[in-house]
Amino acid sequence: MLIVGEIHTALLPHSRPLTPEEARAALSLAVGETVVQWARPVPHTASPALLHGVDCRLPLGPKPDSHHTDEDDRNGSLRAVGSVASRAVLTGGQLLQGSAWAAVTPSQHPRRMPWSYYLAKPGTLETIGRFDAPRLAEGYLVAENRPDRAKLLDTAAVARHSIHDVLARPMFDQRPPIKTGSTRLRWAAITDPGQPAAVAFRLAGNNRRRLRMVTGPVDPEQVAAAAEDLAVHDWLLTAVAARVALAKIGEDSRHTLRTLRPVVDHLLHLWSAGARTSTDLEFMWDALERRPGLTRQWTTMTERVRSQIDYGAADLAAQILDLMEHRQRQSGGPGGVFHR
Repeated sequence: MLIVGEIHTALLPHSRPLTPEEARAALSLAVGETVVQWARPVPHTASPALLHGVDCRLPLGPKPDSHHTDEDDRNGSLRAVGSVASRAVLTGGQLLQGSAWAAVTPSQHPRRMPWSYYLAKPGTLETIGRFDAPRLAEGYLVAENRPDRAKLLDTAAVARHSIHDVLARPMFDQRPPIKTGSTRLRWAAITDPGQPAAVAFRLAGNNRRRLRMVTGPVDPEQVAAAAEDLAVHDWLLTAVAARVALAKIGEDSRHTLRTLRPVVDHLLHLWSAGARTSTDLEFMWDALERRPGLTRQWTTMTERVRSQIDYGAADLAAQILDLMEHRQRQSGGPGGVFHR
């Protein structure tokens, strides 16, 4: 089986973190369905899963002996019919994600079946044609670069739909504490107990990432949760690195303090790598912590942020003391002269 998905991550446009009650109200996207919340180690809220019916094409990657590139539409595609699951996720009351995923399986029928057949298999797409999981995974990960992308499965649109549903609520003041961008993670997981577990995580541009995994039998929603966990922490690394780059460290202490203080107030406490990843998928974090070493990078960067806050505060305090001493000398004595 193949499982594919996409996750968009961004900072909520609100000046403070949502309370658990506010988060529950914001993510109540389906009447009568339960919003799931966790309090530890970081507050986490997940909306009910919604289903989106699709009848589209899934791109194929090149054959092993082919000279075509991954983005070449001559590699072909398969028809896929079924539904894609989606949800909104909020971490720490501030980091909002739109997540979409679907399990892809070969059809047992040579033709398209009635919708009632597919509705009985929520979150599953059945392909009509020869099923090749590795080629489908490779084709899906680079589908947005193909000339025929308008005909292909658009998990990005489904993920954005969940975000738009949340942001349509009138409860946000549109004053985020930090100006940051968003990131997009597209992922594909092949479930094959005959192969060793494997992970490949790549940056595909300023805000795009790709994750490819090989796992044993696992629930598709658990894979989606692990990918959401990775996407949150990749966003944190990206956002904090961007603020450090803007901080003019060593040039302007006041600017450095103004730039980095919101990072300390709103982001540094949100790191909890692997907290939402199931036991069956812990190998993903084990591999990523070895290389590229996400937590090592985070620790190094956050220590730099805190040290700059300390140095900047000490520097400003020294400047204030110098100014006070200068004024005291001008006033004629250590205590100054006071008149009633």
